[in-house]
Amino acid sequence: MNDDALRASDADRDQVTELLHAAYAQGRITDEEHTERLLAALRAKTFGELRPLTADLLPQAPSIAGAGVPVATSGEPDRMTSVLTEVKRHGPWRVRRRSYATVFLGGLRLDLTQATFEAPVVEINITQVVGGVTLRVPIGTTIRDETTAVLGDTSIRGIGPANPACPTIVLKGTNILGDIKVRGPKRSLMRRAT
Repeated sequence: MNDDALRASDADRDQVTELLHAAYAQGRITDEEHTERLLAALRAKTFGELRPLTADLLPQAPSIAGAGVPVATSGEPDRMTSVLTEVKRHGPWRVRRRSYATVFLGGLRLDLTQATFEAPVVEINITQVVGGVTLRVPIGTTIRDETTAVLGDTSIRGIGPANPACPTIVLKGTNILGDIKVRGPKRSLMRRAT
């Protein structure tokens, strides 16, 4: 049987989206190409549909075993994917220097109020199509919004004045028909802290 006719799994699609994120971060594809290929990867049903998306990015297109996909190292960025579902992270967790979030008809909720930041400046690159992203951040966090919105919206509220002792979060990526909300801690948590 031809490999191209084999059905692709969610893990196979995730490997391709990770490779596309890396290629975009390295400047090998444009923002428009990144979004176009990402949407095609999320819709792909077979390996034959996935291969062309990375053929010009790898010496050899990924196979069933994932040949050509970078092996994760301690310096690897964090990757989160939400397709027709909601992904949540809360409590004590580690925010890496660079994170990539893909949201397609889903939601992503990141509570960073108890998180440990790997660096004083972290970057979250969001590719969102018809979805919602909510970030809860510590009071005093600096937010730099560098996202591109296409009929989408980014709102930042309740984080107070910037505090140099707090982290800086740089939001990048493309927001199509979605909302990105950055908020301070929940009021119940703020009351407990006082």
